[in-house]
Amino acid sequence: MPLSIRPKVYSLPSYSLTGDLLGYLRCGLQYRYSRLGKLPPSRPVQQWFGEYIHGVLEEAFRRFKESIDNGSPSLPPWSQDELQDIQALIKKRLEARGLYAWNGEVERLGSRRGESAIQELGPHLFPLIHRAEVRLTGARLLPEIDPQFQFRTADRYEVVGVVDVVTHIEIDDPALAGNPIVSYLNQALGEGLPDQFEIIVDYKGMRRPPVSSAGSGSLWTQYQWQIQTYGELRRVQPDALHVAGGVLLYINELSPTRGDLERLKAEIASGTTDVPPPPGSADEFAMRNWKTRDKSLPKLSFGYRLLRALRVVPISPQSIKVALEAFDGVVQEIETCRGREANGGSVIQSWTRNSNEESTCVVCDSRTYCPNYQSQYSSKHGGTEPRLPGVKDT
Repeated sequence: MPLSIRPKVYSLPSYSLTGDLLGYLRCGLQYRYSRLGKLPPSRPVQQWFGEYIHGVLEEAFRRFKESIDNGSPSLPPWSQDELQDIQALIKKRLEARGLYAWNGEVERLGSRRGESAIQELGPHLFPLIHRAEVRLTGARLLPEIDPQFQFRTADRYEVVGVVDVVTHIEIDDPALAGNPIVSYLNQALGEGLPDQFEIIVDYKGMRRPPVSSAGSGSLWTQYQWQIQTYGELRRVQPDALHVAGGVLLYINELSPTRGDLERLKAEIASGTTDVPPPPGSADEFAMRNWKTRDKSLPKLSFGYRLLRALRVVPISPQSIKVALEAFDGVVQEIETCRGREANGGSVIQSWTRNSNEESTCVVCDSRTYCPNYQSQYSSKHGGTEPRLPGVKDT
């Protein structure tokens, strides 16, 4: 009797929603060097800022939860001593990993936005949080690639991700009656919600993109795919409620810089923002009468800044299907690029490049030899060294 041969043992390819899939979509060449090649960026401005904001909010929530466990709930706003203690702790944690703010201006901006996130957003967000930093995993069929580029044996790939916050919301809870986040969620998600449901919240250390950037290659659409995939992975966990939607929380909108306000003014004029100031409001008056050459910045209300910070994404079986198929396509592209390089192709020729996001290109270390940067942005920005994105307030 012929005996079957035991198949070779192989490890399941693992793809992170943020580090791999979104990293590749931002730019394949940058992904190849930073993620696969593990080359640290010379100026990790975006990494420091993103991890600083995440760390500050996570530590602030931990202290709030600890106060509940001790029997004396304490919601923000907190004292300046408490804020400075949180911020100093997170900076030390990042420094231990070799992450520093590039200069004092970036550090001050991070501190100001962290303070706004705790003092203004925290009182409304923290009571909704059920769990923070929730790890999610799942498996998908590995898409087929051209046989000439196959470089490993696998039929599935692992999808992994970490959700910043999972909220439990009970519509009839009187404690949430005046919560502006809950009110906005009910308005955005419409009727037909169950009495209890979950919302996935993902922090983004960026401003709200204009609607003109929508499309399969835009951050607007890619982050929507991400939140949909989170929803599917969370749905199958044992302690999950009905996942009604997700929230992309654009932290930069809570404390906008001069550059952010200049872009907002231009988007209002061109009709390319989905959240303009309400007609006749003080915010509309402030933005309409503000001149970009003015030394002082317009003071926008917290209500309007919160609306711009919150982007609600409804989650349904149909939208999840679209997102999963989109990410399957990204995995197929990555596997093809890796196989092309494994077959002897050069890195530049093997990996796709995306130069749609100018802010990504100008801080990329590959700009000195990337043909896309040289053809699109070198004449505008000049030089060969990566530069900092504008963060000045004055």
